[in-house]
Amino acid sequence: MNRIHTVLSVAMLVGVVAVAGCRKAEKPESSAKSSSPGKVAAAAKEAGAEAPQSGPAEVGSVMPQYTVNYLTGTHVPLTSERGKVVFLNLWATWCPPCRAEIPELQKLHNQYEANGFEVLGVSLDEAGISVVKQFAVDNQMTYPLAIDPEGKIGNILQTSVLPTSVLIDRSGKIIWKKFGAVEPGDPTLQTAIEQALGLPVTASSPAAPATATSGTAPAGSAATATY
Repeated sequence: MNRIHTVLSVAMLVGVVAVAGCRKAEKPESSAKSSSPGKVAAAAKEAGAEAPQSGPAEVGSVMPQYTVNYLTGTHVPLTSERGKVVFLNLWATWCPPCRAEIPELQKLHNQYEANGFEVLGVSLDEAGISVVKQFAVDNQMTYPLAIDPEGKIGNILQTSVLPTSVLIDRSGKIIWKKFGAVEPGDPTLQTAIEQALGLPVTASSPAAPATATSGTAPAGSAATATY
């Protein structure tokens, strides 16, 4: 009986660790450099235009300037996406909650792409473009992907939580923000997307529009990881 209890306890512990996400120590050796908020801020300052220029990137504010470094090798300002509704997602290949939400993000991208919507995934991996490219192939990710190993976008969005996502409307305004993984069929997000695209709202019992959250997600959140 004691042996059974021991096995069950170990299994439960493994499950908790898997759900709770990863810490910096769990990153691959090649990407173990710290991306602390201080270093992120310093990197942004060094880059000049990457630092927020118009206040906090919260719901209701215009998305600050940011240069997107796509995996294809192109470097373009995020403002070039004006006219589209963009779901900007901060993630990393080593982050379990990030990996868990990928199917839902791909589904949303496929569902609304024809209406002028796109998911833009910005990877904070420090292991290099080749690692992210291979991960994208393995996980059938077809939405646009970019890389930001210095974590400049984390400084702009004032977060050390992965995943973190914002929904940006056609005019460049942030209309939805979330710290943590997107849940399948989230009615609040679906409603925000459809309203921004000017489509009939199809979500059942849509919740009130999401509001900005200062700081990071609550400690111990099962749907987040820190970097």
